[in-house]
Amino acid sequence: MLASVFSIAEEFVQDLGESSVYEASSSEEKPLQASSSYAEILPQAWEGRSLSAAEVLAALPGVQYTRQGGVGSFQTVSIRGVSAKNIVVCMDGIPLNDASGGAVDFGTIDLNQIEKIEVYKDRVPAKFGGRGIGGAINFITKGSKPAEAVLKPEEKKSGRLLLSYGSHDTWEASTQLLSRLTDSASVNASLSVRHSDNDYEFKSQNGTPYNPNDDFKDKRRNAEFTEYSGLFKARVLHANGVFSTLNFNFSRSEGGNPGRDDYQTTVAGYKGEFAQTTYRAELPQLRGWLWLELSLTGKFEKATSHSYYPLDHLGYDLPGMQVYGTAGYSLVPEVVANYSGDHLEANMRLSLDAAYYSNRGTSSSDWNLMRVSTNISGDISYDIVKNFSIGGEASALIVKDDLHGGKFVQPTSSLTLETAEERDITWTGRAFVRYDAPNLRYGGNLSFGRFARMPQLMELYGVYPGMLSNPDLQNETALRFEVGGYYMIPKSNTAIRATYFETQVENGIYWLVSAGFAKPMNVGESHVRGFEAELESKPKKWLSVILRATFQNAEDRSEEKYYNGKKLPNEPSRSYYAEARLDLPYRLDFTWTSEYRTEIFDDRANRIRQPAVDLHHFSLGFTPFEKTRLVFALRNLTNETYRNPYISYPTPGREYKLTLTQGF
Repeated sequence: MLASVFSIAEEFVQDLGESSVYEASSSEEKPLQASSSYAEILPQAWEGRSLSAAEVLAALPGVQYTRQGGVGSFQTVSIRGVSAKNIVVCMDGIPLNDASGGAVDFGTIDLNQIEKIEVYKDRVPAKFGGRGIGGAINFITKGSKPAEAVLKPEEKKSGRLLLSYGSHDTWEASTQLLSRLTDSASVNASLSVRHSDNDYEFKSQNGTPYNPNDDFKDKRRNAEFTEYSGLFKARVLHANGVFSTLNFNFSRSEGGNPGRDDYQTTVAGYKGEFAQTTYRAELPQLRGWLWLELSLTGKFEKATSHSYYPLDHLGYDLPGMQVYGTAGYSLVPEVVANYSGDHLEANMRLSLDAAYYSNRGTSSSDWNLMRVSTNISGDISYDIVKNFSIGGEASALIVKDDLHGGKFVQPTSSLTLETAEERDITWTGRAFVRYDAPNLRYGGNLSFGRFARMPQLMELYGVYPGMLSNPDLQNETALRFEVGGYYMIPKSNTAIRATYFETQVENGIYWLVSAGFAKPMNVGESHVRGFEAELESKPKKWLSVILRATFQNAEDRSEEKYYNGKKLPNEPSRSYYAEARLDLPYRLDFTWTSEYRTEIFDDRANRIRQPAVDLHHFSLGFTPFEKTRLVFALRNLTNETYRNPYISYPTPGREYKLTLTQGF
């Protein structure tokens, strides 16, 4: 197993390939990859199986997820015990995090728009900015491959339609179209809508989380979610060899917020808007060894919430509904350079991010923030001898804030902002030693990294639905060590991978949940160590098996005696995942998955205990024609339910989903 896979040396990874989003094939041949620190996830892992982006990622070893409700709820992931704030999330290589990192809401990512997910567990490639020690996740949208690589020579266009319906009035509709305009130009467009009432039953704590005797069964109300999203992509190969790509994607979501499990409302809700446009130019190779990419990205994002309880709980609406939120605009020019030689590979990225954020809503006093940040990152790999290399990577982020004061209003309090605090530089550094090659049966690596970052913009001043910001957060720092290896068995088409990891964090920022809200807080010091094991095998053409396990100890080691020695919130001691897929006669296929994780805690004091989760699911697919596919999925076969919907694993009971995919 590789624990480090560089974007500048992708020959170290056996490419899993990319499925055509315009056909409805039941599966495709998936070569085994060596590394357990890098993974590629294809649509067959989620289409028709009623999974969110966070749940798909959590099937990987070392990845845990949290969510605050059903479809569309706020969701994040942690990687090897490192919190979501330190994970860079990208869309087509463009970071979705704001200027200084921060958690991205995976609940807003519509997988119907995604063609492939790249996961880097041990590093953030220079092409993504390098910032963050928790790794990187890159969502590649539909149509990312040129038309000539997808369409047959005789085809000018093709497309796909997806329709699905499931429990809790959950439904999705999505369509994609790819058209080859000329031999050197193509366009891709897609539109998608998804909705869920999220009115599942749950066991309410009745406002007494430490007394289970008065718990009762209740149903979620005012929890509906609706989202519209779209994507347009144009690709042109110019006569001078320059390759241009223009991306535009947007989403608009709206939903209700029922509030606490014992105190549900009927009028509280939230709205979110997002739009991003990117132009990228890939220049021809210069002097036989240098590649350059230039890009310019413009982004708009807005999140508002309104009328939090107890307005309607009292039976009447006070004059003037409370609305609060934040909106922001940013412009990001960047240049990426890559050098490739006989023994040396190197990447460098330089970007400038100019952002403007201001209040939205009727209850907030005027305030605004101008932020200008400069990010430089690079990585290098040198082959000392055949198959043996050393290297490193580093990044630095310099931020300048210009804050115009005012009153910043949150659901439960307000804060007067006067001047921005001085912030240190966010930086990362990492070194590695690696032994591997594309055709080796075994290999491995060792790496060590140091990291420091400022609190991100939305943690300090912004508002997510159901989330409280914290302007008093301190900078966090971390040390990280990893060693891993892999062994391939070609005869049985089997890969065995293992990794030991260790991370020590000071002032780590974690989302802590209380009374239905989540707020980022500094944990004085924490220590995470763990071990991953994975076996992936395809012994027969009709059978593939995956077994994954994570063992970890995520411990609070702050100076506060009350918390010292307690488990970090939302981090289980053990988690397991098993999957078996069978390709059956008559164009049928069957997939069974089982997942288990030990108990977790929602608070630093480890008083709010969430029980162990043992869930089993299956999906049955049928492909009657080349471009037609039906999938029926049934999740949580044992109909397990757990109290309190605001937990890391809300389990609303047995759910079904039926999906039709039609290519044309």
